[in-house]
Amino acid sequence: MNKRQTMAFLNKLQSKGIKLGLGRIKKFLAFAGNPERQFKVVHVAGTNGKGSTAAMIESILQEAGYKTGLYTSPHLVNFNERFRVNGKDISDRTLLVLVKETRKQVKKSDVDLTYFEFVTAMAFKHFAKQKVEIAVIEVGLGGRLDATNMVNPVLSVITNVEREHEERLGVSFVEIAGEKAGIIKKGKPVVTAEWKESVLRVFRKKCREKNAPLYIVKKPFSKKIGLSGSFQKWNAALAVKAIGLLNEGDFKISDKAVAKGLLKVKWPGRFQIVKKKPVVIVDCAHNPACCVVLAKSFREKFPGKKALLVVGISEDKRVKKMAAALAPIAGKVFVSGAGYKPMTLDKVAKAFSEQGFEVEVAFSVKKAVEAAFSAAKKADIVLVTGSCFVVGEALQLFSA
Repeated sequence: MNKRQTMAFLNKLQSKGIKLGLGRIKKFLAFAGNPERQFKVVHVAGTNGKGSTAAMIESILQEAGYKTGLYTSPHLVNFNERFRVNGKDISDRTLLVLVKETRKQVKKSDVDLTYFEFVTAMAFKHFAKQKVEIAVIEVGLGGRLDATNMVNPVLSVITNVEREHEERLGVSFVEIAGEKAGIIKKGKPVVTAEWKESVLRVFRKKCREKNAPLYIVKKPFSKKIGLSGSFQKWNAALAVKAIGLLNEGDFKISDKAVAKGLLKVKWPGRFQIVKKKPVVIVDCAHNPACCVVLAKSFREKFPGKKALLVVGISEDKRVKKMAAALAPIAGKVFVSGAGYKPMTLDKVAKAFSEQGFEVEVAFSVKKAVEAAFSAAKKADIVLVTGSCFVVGEALQLFSA
């Protein structure tokens, strides 16, 4: 198969939908020789910031001289982004071989894997084959029943708990926290930056049951890091605490490696400035809590300014709350589709219109960005947000 055929096969798997549960992936990984047991793991869950935190931990470990793996989802531009070894995306050639091998094993095992299960199995196989020493694995959805939860990590990280995917994870913070706490393993340390007492009670209870020490980060990192946005300081604080706990085990990571890793970390699409005249920022904020944080970072970076907002939102999101959260920083709003499972343009437009904004509807990210550019003056700021899929399309436009 070539790359196009390979992606067509993987995309076809998405038609099976999301089926949470560990039965299928457990059976397949046993058939494949349990590749997930062949390297050490830091497992990262949470509603927001888990990708950034994972990238920071991986960058620090790289600087300390360890051979690292990083598995994240979704990708922004290229599927290969999901699998990184020592900071480099998997090559097309290696990807094609990996898909072919995994597909053959799945057929022989007679296990009907979902898209995410198949891709997660690929990540485990790839890291085992590449002989990584430690992999940072980001949870896909929830934690307890997520395919990544087949790992037995040396450390678990839970960034925070907000309301999202309520149809699958529960409608209350306590229910969602229970799903996130599902990654806590017996005797293995847990670090979180969560502050809500109702959520922390869930974490404390699970940690007592598992005899797992719990560490709570209460202050943001104070030194310089390579990612923009004040929210990244909290993610950096989590990463630093995680590294400190690894140092108490079998790892040796210097303060110099920590500082360099945090300065050199790359994690696109998070308050990323991709153009300067006019200023264009892309940010993957995709739920109300993310939007609140985005608005705060925008005000800190550009006090008194308003953004020409290019926004596309997926169908399962709380669009009215997202619109309300972005209202303090938005001028005119340009509504586009969201790529994967988009919310109808009319519904998104209505939510922002109800906040009192002038709204223009486009039928693609490209057309929405072009419309924002037409309206922008040199001193204006264009902000593209609402979905990782929208940001991914925007990044392609600006890298062309």
